[in-house]
Amino acid sequence: MSKEMYEDVLEGCALNQDIEIWADGDLTVVGERGMNLSGGQKQRIQLARAVYSNSDVYILDDPFSAVDAHTGAHLFKASIFLIFFFFLFISHKTVIYATHQLEFLDAADLVLVMKDGVIVQSGEYKDLIADPTGELVRQMAAHIISLDQVNPPQEDNPIARETSQLNQIEVTEEKLEGPSGTGRFSRKTQEEVSETGRVKWSVYSTFITSAYKGALVPIILLCQVLFQGLQMGSNYWIAWATEKSRDVSREKLIGIFVLLSGGSSIFILGRAVLLATIAVETSQRLFFGMISSVFRATISFFDATPSSRILSRSSTDQSTVDTDIPYRLAGLAFALIQLLSIVVLMSQVAWQIFPIFLVILGISVWYQAYYISTARELARMVGIRKAPILHHFSESITGAATIRCFNQEERFLMRSLSIIDDYSRIVFHNSGTMEWLCIRINFLFNCGFFLVLIILINLPKSTIDPSLAGLAATYGLNLNVLQAWIIWNLCNVENKMISVERILQFTNIPSEAPLVVEDCRPKPEWPLEGRIELTGLDVRYSPSLPMVLKGITCTFPGGKKIGVVGRTGSGKSTLIQALFRVIEPSGGKILIDGLDISKIGLQDLRSRLGIIPQDPTLFQGTVRTNLDPLEKHEDQEIWEVLNKCRLADIVKQDKRLLHAPVSEDGENWSVGQRQLVCLARVLLKKRRILVLDEATASIDTETDNIIQGTIREETSRCTVITVAHRIPTVIDNDLILVLDDGKVVEYDSPVKLLKDGSSSFSKLVVEFLRRSIQE
Repeated sequence: MSKEMYEDVLEGCALNQDIEIWADGDLTVVGERGMNLSGGQKQRIQLARAVYSNSDVYILDDPFSAVDAHTGAHLFKASIFLIFFFFLFISHKTVIYATHQLEFLDAADLVLVMKDGVIVQSGEYKDLIADPTGELVRQMAAHIISLDQVNPPQEDNPIARETSQLNQIEVTEEKLEGPSGTGRFSRKTQEEVSETGRVKWSVYSTFITSAYKGALVPIILLCQVLFQGLQMGSNYWIAWATEKSRDVSREKLIGIFVLLSGGSSIFILGRAVLLATIAVETSQRLFFGMISSVFRATISFFDATPSSRILSRSSTDQSTVDTDIPYRLAGLAFALIQLLSIVVLMSQVAWQIFPIFLVILGISVWYQAYYISTARELARMVGIRKAPILHHFSESITGAATIRCFNQEERFLMRSLSIIDDYSRIVFHNSGTMEWLCIRINFLFNCGFFLVLIILINLPKSTIDPSLAGLAATYGLNLNVLQAWIIWNLCNVENKMISVERILQFTNIPSEAPLVVEDCRPKPEWPLEGRIELTGLDVRYSPSLPMVLKGITCTFPGGKKIGVVGRTGSGKSTLIQALFRVIEPSGGKILIDGLDISKIGLQDLRSRLGIIPQDPTLFQGTVRTNLDPLEKHEDQEIWEVLNKCRLADIVKQDKRLLHAPVSEDGENWSVGQRQLVCLARVLLKKRRILVLDEATASIDTETDNIIQGTIREETSRCTVITVAHRIPTVIDNDLILVLDDGKVVEYDSPVKLLKDGSSSFSKLVVEFLRRSIQE
């Protein structure tokens, strides 16, 4: 590792400010799929990874779409500098840069313009821009239209003041935003928690009483007792009645034997049916409790918990609960009953051999106590070591393209083999300890049975009848096997109960607020006006962490368009999360049409709001199920919103139309198309309050202009809150809220803010124009 090169890359990709704030610096653990990173941070880390790789060819796929104007300009300059000049004395670098941001084109030696999958123009930027009929000029016209919206007063012309303004502007990021900086990213992904010591009795009692509050357990045990008594009674009857001195008729002998055997069969059938019933009900209740708890967990739980841990509990551990533990635990109880019944019988038939079994039992209990402390912890470690295998495999499959691009297949393969070896090592030791116990227990009981046979053979005939001696030998053999099985199973049951322990850990996850509060439900037509009032709003991600939003107080009038701007990490997305109660405020309140949203249920709140997230989410299924999962709208309505979002032509390319398949995470759609699908989904619902969180970051300028026009037209009577880095996206809004370090810096109409040349919003506009008007 080259430390000097590493530090230069961090500086060039504007990551130093992030690292300074993260609790563990550059050793801070990134969550699964970067869920605890903002969109801008993901892009900057990917850019840094590419630059640090010191490759001969770099392919950059619009890496500046999710960062603000200041950071985007800085990243572009710094990364190009790093790629071309940092390695100047080593070799020349080739950069292929795909982008919608036309302001960067003049830095390219060769520009390729694509349309409908075909290169329609190629050449130097100055030559292409000189062709008035070219595709680039057409796209640039849309870009200029976008720039024309940013029109500050002449006395504060940013171009004229560019030099002086640049001296005032630092092209670096300020503090990191809550979800990716001082909040969710200040702690590592939590290590998996495991209990220590013996499995608590509360785990056993919870498992036993989960189904029907344990009412069937005594009935099952009674069936086993009656079955065992009748079975042993039938054997004793045969042994006793076949003596010549008894003078029992054949009919009576067989009749009583049939009655006893038939009764035992009935009871064992009842035992099997009741056991299966209680096993299914118990596993269902435990699974439902775990899944319900996971689905209702707060977002911080998913930040710190990889999905592999959830999958491990809901698959391997749940399978153990379904198919193993109920029958193993019941088998242990049945074996104990059988053991006691045999002891009673043996004490009646041949009491002389009874002390031998007491000695053997004492030694077995000592072995069991010596073995279980180690075996129990090994069983816990087996469960913990399995999750990293699933996690690493899942991430490797998801990032296969990136792994191959950086030629890191060998590294990931060796890492996979390493964690499999860690798991196999624990499994081997776990199996080894089990065999250690089995060998000693079996040897001990074989010796005991050998002594029993010697005693029975040497007892005088007057002391015990030969038929009863044979019965005692038969049950002595069973007792030998039974005692060994009980000792082994007693240890194994505790090991298996760790699966129940792990599932119960996930049934007590801190949950979000209730979905519905019956005593405080809003009216069906709420919100009518869409007025949002923020009063002294304080937000933090944990009581031990600093405030992310600090005393936010402002009012969003109903039916107005509000733009929320600020440098990456200023608190924009945190404000949106507080509005949806993804994070509960630490202080202050949010009122929508005069109703405190903290007093109503989450379902009542979130179902009345609409959002287009920064990271568009599609689900495996069809186009229709992604747009209208609850099937509340007709096909005609869906086609209308598809036309408005410029998606109709794309959908019609597949003959299945609305039933065209969508792959997992929408991988068969581009990021821009996924954002348009999310936009269509929101327009279809027609909510009074709409939040756009970087909704058009991955869309070209021309389409963005069309979409913004559609949004303005379709949401003319709605309250629209737009979080955007593209200044033209918010420049025509009614009000602009400028955040910095979690505080309200400015809140006024864009015209008034632009009149003040020293305002933060004016500086953002100046930087955007300075970056954009290079031609």
